[in-house]
Amino acid sequence: MALDFPPLYLLKTRIRHDELQKLEKEMEDGGFLVFDIKEAELVLGNIGTKKRAQHDLRALQIWTEDARAGEQHEDDARSKESPRKRRKLSNDKNGREVINIDSSTESDEGMFTAARNSKKSSISENRGTISKVPVSVAPGAFGGPNGGTFGNIIKVLKLSWYFDSVTARIVLPIENYLVYEGRIILKPKDPELLGYVKTPLNPSEILSRATAEAPIAVKSHHRNRSGHSQSQGSQSQTRPTYLLHETTSEHDVVEKLPPIPEYMKSQYSCERPTPLHCVNDDFISQLRIIRDAHILAGKELVGHDFSNRAYSAAISAISCYPYKLTSAKEVLKLPGCGQKTAALFQQWKDLGYLKEAEELKNDEKNKVLSLFTGIFDVAGKTAREFYDKGWKTLEDVVDYGWDSLHRTQRIGIKFYDDFQKRMSRQEVEKIANIVLKIANDIRPGYQMVICGGYRKGKPDCGDVDVVLSHPDEEATEGFLRPLLDVLEDKEYVTHTLKYSERTSHRGQSPVAWKGGRKGGSGFDSLDHMFVSWQDPEWPTKKEDLEQDSEMENPNVHRRVDIIISPWKTAGCAILGWSGGTTFERDLRQWCRDKKNYKFDSSGVRSVLYGTWVDLEKGDGDMITKEKRVFEGIGLEWRDPTERCTD
Repeated sequence: MALDFPPLYLLKTRIRHDELQKLEKEMEDGGFLVFDIKEAELVLGNIGTKKRAQHDLRALQIWTEDARAGEQHEDDARSKESPRKRRKLSNDKNGREVINIDSSTESDEGMFTAARNSKKSSISENRGTISKVPVSVAPGAFGGPNGGTFGNIIKVLKLSWYFDSVTARIVLPIENYLVYEGRIILKPKDPELLGYVKTPLNPSEILSRATAEAPIAVKSHHRNRSGHSQSQGSQSQTRPTYLLHETTSEHDVVEKLPPIPEYMKSQYSCERPTPLHCVNDDFISQLRIIRDAHILAGKELVGHDFSNRAYSAAISAISCYPYKLTSAKEVLKLPGCGQKTAALFQQWKDLGYLKEAEELKNDEKNKVLSLFTGIFDVAGKTAREFYDKGWKTLEDVVDYGWDSLHRTQRIGIKFYDDFQKRMSRQEVEKIANIVLKIANDIRPGYQMVICGGYRKGKPDCGDVDVVLSHPDEEATEGFLRPLLDVLEDKEYVTHTLKYSERTSHRGQSPVAWKGGRKGGSGFDSLDHMFVSWQDPEWPTKKEDLEQDSEMENPNVHRRVDIIISPWKTAGCAILGWSGGTTFERDLRQWCRDKKNYKFDSSGVRSVLYGTWVDLEKGDGDMITKEKRVFEGIGLEWRDPTERCTD
């Protein structure tokens, strides 16, 4: 039986990227992971100190003060009177025993041992039952259905609470895993000092300043840097704070900022129209350089403090903002844009570029990793493995690693230059129409939608994505093989890169909702083949072959992805293949949050009952079916040209 966890928010720092992905999927499948901290009842993180918990919360725009500061002061006073007594038992407000450990007399290892022993005791007392979260968990503590006002309590637990609960098969009490219990306070209203501040101000000072609406005193900061105050040593070890200066004229501009459009007030990018290009493309292009480089380098593997997803969320929000950004304060008004993004904008405004982005353009490792990920079927992890072996060029991969490569990676190197070349929209249409014609030659009645970058309005494309479907359900089952055979016979397909008939193997049923169990994604579950495509005809073919019968086809090899969808879920298929990454991720989160639905390209299922939900019933073509999906999940229809998130 799945454990009944409350809504949990997962802090992503200090968790390896691959482990984070597995953990998020496991918790999301369980139905208790939320991606908006305001919807959570508990926060989990790979952290062990209050200071780190406060830092991570502040990075999420949540300012807190220690809710147990008074209790700790009393404990410290008692410990001075009785220094030999290292552990104390006290009762919380619900009458349960809580172990208070004085950190001045016990080591961190001792604290861990005490928590572990207490955990074992809790397990033995509750073995064999499925318990709810202890009543000490404040429901709606982050603005959920039962909360939403400042002064609420936020609780940050060690990530081990989740793992230990899964191992024990019960939801364990939280006391032994509680790292920080904070009271949410008002954010300082004058964000004159932005960026990451490693050494935060005292919570009481923040609260008093917020209450008084007083600006942060920059003067004292300069004194600490040049003088000999007590904080000078710690200040020198932290990242320099980025100051945002605002002139009188800039202040006047801020006062006259246009109102934020209503659609910009949503946290879900699938509710916002995001065009391919916008008035802030210059700034966005710099953010993309940094984001992409962090992905290549695996920054999240070492807990980078501004995640790749955070960059993508900020880019998506700025992309749909209809006005030219003028100030950092204007950036702060956009969803997904916090102090870090505002500080980056101020730097870009002052310099005309971002320092990190310019450095990355000339970074040798970044160039090599980018080269390697251009190989088909080589992602960031494999590219880093190549680099760590000392390989710097494609020739190095061929000379030293050819025998270790997969078949598809070898094909990717063989046609590397061809696959990197962009193709016109006209060429995309030509290839897609050939696929449709051959499909209808085999079985008349097929319909097709060209998806991917073409459908989002890009002037050129890196590959061709087509989704085929047929109103007769029997027509699409097992259709991929005969289609591939004809394409190969006619010499359009030179190599098959990936091939799957998983939909046909399960009788074309949508992927079942598996709850907490592991299973394949809907993206991979549709029948599909990714192929290397080459037009077999060229203008001088006859003359060339007469002169040299062994002459090779001079046409460029193209990547073509062909997806076959059952008619009953064809709308979901083209929706899943027609949006940017952030759009698709937020679409799935919207379905979960608003409808208790699990969405992917193979269909929609109920999270509560695990059953398929038919949102596409009725007459019409594939586009009509896609519009019915939007209506069924409660979203306004967005043309694919408005789904251009990163």
